[in-house]
Amino acid sequence: MTSRIRHTIFGYLGLEKYIVACDKIESDPNYQPQVSNAELMNLVCDNKGNSRYSPRKSALAIQPMTLPERIASLLENSGTFYQVKVALKSCIDDEEYPVWHIDSSVAIFVNKQGEISLHRTDEILKGNLKASLTDLSIDNFLGQECLHESRPNQSSVNSI
Repeated sequence: MTSRIRHTIFGYLGLEKYIVACDKIESDPNYQPQVSNAELMNLVCDNKGNSRYSPRKSALAIQPMTLPERIASLLENSGTFYQVKVALKSCIDDEEYPVWHIDSSVAIFVNKQGEISLHRTDEILKGNLKASLTDLSIDNFLGQECLHESRPNQSSVNSI
């Protein structure tokens, strides 16, 4: 979403805080709107499933979140959503052995007032913004080690 559209949706009140919050996320090196799940996984393991690093690392990508049309219309004027994806090796559910996978269970929400909150992705996909994750902070994701190649610092928030 460009700033022109954001400006139209939110008007002037609170717009500055909203832009600052979105820019905080979109200026982070792990904000990677174009990286695929396969590319993210390739940062940490080879095609045989071997770790590329010792000790083993995980890779993080923050991306704009695409909502199903039904939910998007319900939440269209709420704010902006970002999907957090982490490629890591861990046990899934009750599995005995760890496997490489993409964890996309957390989403970031920036409301019209510029407040940032974290939510379970499955709750957002139900249209529920009331149950934020209080045990996590945005700092758990921003400013973390970046395994992605360098990219020019471009932010769609500031482009008009």
